[in-house]
Amino acid sequence: MERRDGNHAWTLSHPRQPPQTAELTRPHVALDGAPAAQAPVVSVVIPAYNCQRTLPRCLSSLMAQTYPRARFELIVVDDGSTDATAARALKAVRRWGGRFQLVRQTNGGPARARNAGIRAARGEIVAFIDADCTAERDWLQQIAASLEAHADAAGVGGPLELRAAGSLVASYLGTTAFYRHRLRRGQVDYLLTANAGFRREALRRVGGFAEEWGAWCEDADLSFRLRDAGYSLLLAQEGGVSILEGPQSVRALASKLFRYGHGSAVLSRRWGNGRSPAVELLRHAGAVALSPALALRLAPRVGLGRALAFWPLIAVEHTAFVCGLAAGTLRGCWGGRRRGAGSAVSPGTAHAAGECGRAGAQ
Repeated sequence: MERRDGNHAWTLSHPRQPPQTAELTRPHVALDGAPAAQAPVVSVVIPAYNCQRTLPRCLSSLMAQTYPRARFELIVVDDGSTDATAARALKAVRRWGGRFQLVRQTNGGPARARNAGIRAARGEIVAFIDADCTAERDWLQQIAASLEAHADAAGVGGPLELRAAGSLVASYLGTTAFYRHRLRRGQVDYLLTANAGFRREALRRVGGFAEEWGAWCEDADLSFRLRDAGYSLLLAQEGGVSILEGPQSVRALASKLFRYGHGSAVLSRRWGNGRSPAVELLRHAGAVALSPALALRLAPRVGLGRALAFWPLIAVEHTAFVCGLAAGTLRGCWGGRRRGAGSAVSPGTAHAAGECGRAGAQ
């Protein structure tokens, strides 16, 4: 059954079957001995743009969660895909007994897609994962348990591992743990939404994800604004997520870091953590100058030859960030445009196929 409202469509799996009751009576233990009926309701939001190849694997891992099925829902936000993403999602959950929503919208980028998922969510916790990722079976269990144990925390992130292979760039990103939540002065600085969960009320309090045009580090921005609002963030040691795809070429790496730098410049004016464009310029320009030394530090882990091969990639990573930072700063000086809730940008600008909306600052 499908119900439409503007650009959105909600589709529930098993439209002709009565709700299954086994999950409500089975003696699940959800959190530290609490029965399943007392476990917090979790809404899992998966933004997707042209992810027909990886989304079924993502959904399979989510349908296999140990968390009580009656206490979580899956929400796929199809961000104007031009392939069979929506059809593959419906096919993947066809035989699943849990609650599923498919939200369709015109292409507007990962921030707008995640915000659409938040609006559709029924859970008190909203968990995020990308469409090119798979989650360990205890993923939701770890997110919910961490937030239940820390009432002052707005969000929690779990381990991330890049599984993509086949190129020097992929090897570099895996070796340096490029996809990771960042710590600063002993505290969580920001979380990547490839593996994170947040209290829905905290998300609403800060207005969700920034939808500004060109703001490609919106998950870091969200963390910064949550911390500015007085919330803390957590790291879970278990409940990992595997990233199945990542940049394979130098050009793709440079493009990604350019976007991150651009987003940092666009959004940094609202941050109260000292991450101004000038500070970030000094940090990343310094990394370019020190790239030979940074590469040699990796030698004990990967060998001298591979470390030296990483040297130009380190320089490319930070140079691209600086270029994006400069472009975003100039755009701010000239005056930018903000995309409204009903507007859209071109698919090539909003999402890169296969990346499915992942974003983060460096």
